[in-house]
Amino acid sequence: MPPLPSAAAVRPVVLALAPPAPGLTRGAATPCLELLGGSRLINRLLGTLHGLGLPMPLVVSTDDSAPQLRAALDPRIPVVSVTGGRRSALRTVLERTDEDLLLLHDAERALTPPAVVTEVLSALEDGIDAVVPVIALTDSVKEVRPEGLRNIDRTTLAGLQSPRLLRRELLEQVLEPAASAGTLEAGPEHDRFDEILEAIESGAQVRTVQGSHSGFAVRDRLTLWQAQISLGLARDTSHRHGISRRG
Repeated sequence: MPPLPSAAAVRPVVLALAPPAPGLTRGAATPCLELLGGSRLINRLLGTLHGLGLPMPLVVSTDDSAPQLRAALDPRIPVVSVTGGRRSALRTVLERTDEDLLLLHDAERALTPPAVVTEVLSALEDGIDAVVPVIALTDSVKEVRPEGLRNIDRTTLAGLQSPRLLRRELLEQVLEPAASAGTLEAGPEHDRFDEILEAIESGAQVRTVQGSHSGFAVRDRLTLWQAQISLGLARDTSHRHGISRRG
């Protein structure tokens, strides 16, 4: 296994961009502020990053959620707000950092195990531009065509998780207006920009590592329930209600 990059060369970035969702705490501006077993989701993630000896992360949020995040987090942790979606947030990241490597972690994927973060960091080597954890898809996937639905072979697909490790020059490249001309800029709930998909489209060398079913995004009441089960805080009764758990 290659050695981990120098911590000084890596800047963790926590992207708290998910909008509030029905079924979560009333008044919470973003799901990562939800309490889970006495700790906020984002604090669990920050604890994971700190435990791995990584530098102080930069937290990037929407204008609506920034005040609540600043009030909830250690005042030493910088929280910057952005207007717009993920692409605007990543441009702000480039403006506020100067490290060669950026470790981008979605705040709602707060239960990602430390081992996955370590795998991502250790997978970077010469010739690799980015690293992302993935998991196999277990749900049936269909392509919608004018003549009807068509099955897609799930073995050719994978679900992208966090964190994503990108070289700074690659992120600069995929954020260039010409590179992203086909992506609409919108609010966080509608922004379809994905830096890894853009990197692959540009021909960058993207390496995948095994993700974790604990690395799912907690965005609503159902996924919060799944998180409680994952931590042993609730009992899995999905077999009684026909609910399928998704990674």
